[in-house]
Amino acid sequence: MSFGAERSADLAEIQQKIYRYGWCIDHRTFDELDDLFVEGAIIHYDLPGGAKKPWNEMKDWLPNGLQLFRVTQHNMSNPLVTFAGDTAHSTTYGHLIHVQHHKDDSSTVMRHHTIYSDDWTRGDAGWQIAARTLSNLYMEGPVFGPDKVHLYPEPKAY
Repeated sequence: MSFGAERSADLAEIQQKIYRYGWCIDHRTFDELDDLFVEGAIIHYDLPGGAKKPWNEMKDWLPNGLQLFRVTQHNMSNPLVTFAGDTAHSTTYGHLIHVQHHKDDSSTVMRHHTIYSDDWTRGDAGWQIAARTLSNLYMEGPVFGPDKVHLYPEPKAY
């Protein structure tokens, strides 16, 4: 598959936005993601404990879920993008690491293997996600609730 110069630029923009999403989630800079999603974009984290909400509501939901983890690392890889005019679809592997720091000072790691499926649209703000689904492939390791772990509103490296 080859792209002309315009499609190559489109591909690079979408890939950079996919990577930026992971970076902002890990650094919990959710406001920086507002321009990644069209107004009313539906985000569906289709996994145990997940949610399906418009981005503006998901942005409020994420801090509560992520504070259970001292650090996270969302490694986004192998984005495949197909184009149809001013729309596109991408699928991206997510190799997600979530570290919990327990009240007894031990730590556990949960590794999560996922696929992100995104529907994109191009408008005045460039390429933006209109719908995103995170599908669970495999989870390895436990996740403990707030009664067992320290809460971290901001990530804290060891």
